[in-house]
Amino acid sequence: MNVENTSLLIIGAGVHGMTLAISYMEQGGQLEDVLIVDRHTDPLANWKQQTSSISMSHLRSTRVHHVSSNPHALKQFASRYAYRSNHFKDTFGRPSLELFNDHAESSWEAYRLEERFLGNERVMTLRKDGAHYHVRTDRRLIVADSVIVAIGQSANVVLPEWADERCRHVFMKDSSDESDEVIVVGGGITALHYVVKRVNQGHHVTLVTRRPLEVSQFDADRQFMGPKGLVDFHRLKQDWTTKRSFIARERKPGSAPNDLVLKVKRLIQTNAVTHLIGEAERDSDSLFVNSEKLAGQEVVCCTGIRPHPVKETFLQPLIDQLHLPLTPCGTPALNERLEWTPGLYLTGAYADLIIGPFARAVYGGQEAARRILPQLLSTQKSVRP
Repeated sequence: MNVENTSLLIIGAGVHGMTLAISYMEQGGQLEDVLIVDRHTDPLANWKQQTSSISMSHLRSTRVHHVSSNPHALKQFASRYAYRSNHFKDTFGRPSLELFNDHAESSWEAYRLEERFLGNERVMTLRKDGAHYHVRTDRRLIVADSVIVAIGQSANVVLPEWADERCRHVFMKDSSDESDEVIVVGGGITALHYVVKRVNQGHHVTLVTRRPLEVSQFDADRQFMGPKGLVDFHRLKQDWTTKRSFIARERKPGSAPNDLVLKVKRLIQTNAVTHLIGEAERDSDSLFVNSEKLAGQEVVCCTGIRPHPVKETFLQPLIDQLHLPLTPCGTPALNERLEWTPGLYLTGAYADLIIGPFARAVYGGQEAARRILPQLLSTQKSVRP
């Protein structure tokens, strides 16, 4: 088996993994000291597949949230390459997907990170051996001083209990099965983007939501993107149960930005979309909402994604080996630097009890970089000959 040695291994090359790798280089890290491994062939592969599947035009994040540690980098990139004003939407400057992806790829290339990328490689186990972490993939052994786990949650889709083999999650959907009549279940930003896509393809959509369409420009109140808005949250310290309740209360699943909600409401008014509010129920081979039978055999569920339970990931051997602490809800008990045990850091949904309601968003990747990299880079410099 091939053996690779590195000071830092980043597991995952999605938005958070790229943010950490790029920020590492921006803040003085050395290219030869980092490796990035991902189960996909290319960085951002899953992100691109999912955003493409719903024809998302603009992100829900602001112009200062992207893959760089410089908050103005995206706007500067847009100016340098003459992107038009339509690439920033509303007063928050929500960037177009095209601009966001172009900036991410340009930054990745500028720092030559492709040279340190191990794509199409799945991590199997992670263990500690002395002062080093031993990460086994399906191709090699990687020995690392420090590891950042940035695996995201997007591969673990959520389907309703009534779903059968004819119901597909939007992120797992084969477009070859599309028909002229489609039932879309879900009321959040993913569902509404997908509704618009299908109408633009000339299809009639029956949209099923639990409640009326809800407007929210972001996943939670914007105040939680900064320290001032999180004062009460941080006061809870290691009261993990109350922190979990705080996040559940403040996050706004099943909502979408105002412009998207208005677009779908116009489609409803013109009868391009039939909107039914209520719980979908299955009776034999048919779906019903409020006792009304739904027309169409194609059912696409836009019903969310969630992180894999940490004990069901490649981290399980390390949890057992080091008796790593878990919160009452089964997530890693991290410190303020997102460190679970010396040299092992986690981001995204696994870090939301430290970062708050936006831990899973683009902002969460930047905040992870702010918390993790200063000490990690300082440690690397102190041991470099």
